[in-house]
Amino acid sequence: MTDMISAETVTRVWQDMARASAEAAPLVVTQMMEEQPVIIAYLLGAGEPPFNQHEQEIIFYLGMAVWQMMKQSKRRLLRVSQKKLMQAEEANFDFLERFSASPEADFESAIQAMLATYPEPEVLRYIVEAIMEEEDYDPDDLPIRDEYRGLAFVHLKTVLDALISSLAAAPRSRRYKQRK
Repeated sequence: MTDMISAETVTRVWQDMARASAEAAPLVVTQMMEEQPVIIAYLLGAGEPPFNQHEQEIIFYLGMAVWQMMKQSKRRLLRVSQKKLMQAEEANFDFLERFSASPEADFESAIQAMLATYPEPEVLRYIVEAIMEEEDYDPDDLPIRDEYRGLAFVHLKTVLDALISSLAAAPRSRRYKQRK
């Protein structure tokens, strides 16, 4: 598929967000509230217990980064509906339930298989790498505790799936690109 978001775009968006000033954050949140109110509400709700505040902030930040990445699609990103989000969440929790019921469940193998057929593999890879990141962290201060990484993955993949399902069928017109 030629309209997938490239690894370079994912890296650029991630780096842009990492370099953004603290003053810019409220503006991005306000923009997200206007463009994707269902997603922002989901991210705020998904970050509740069992996650601690640090983990909630990471999930929210990663969700915003995923949204920014998906805005780079060649297709126009439409507003996610509550119905699309709930369908994505249900499918992801069904997958998690089936996966955890398998005695030989191997998260890494499942992710590799998923990446091979996923519509936006580079954005999904970003989520996986961000959640699994352990370098430069004290074992007692990991970004997301081991026992909650699967749940964080499901929440963020739900956001990504809902955004993917809300991409317009046709590529953006030249006129639209010029107005940006």
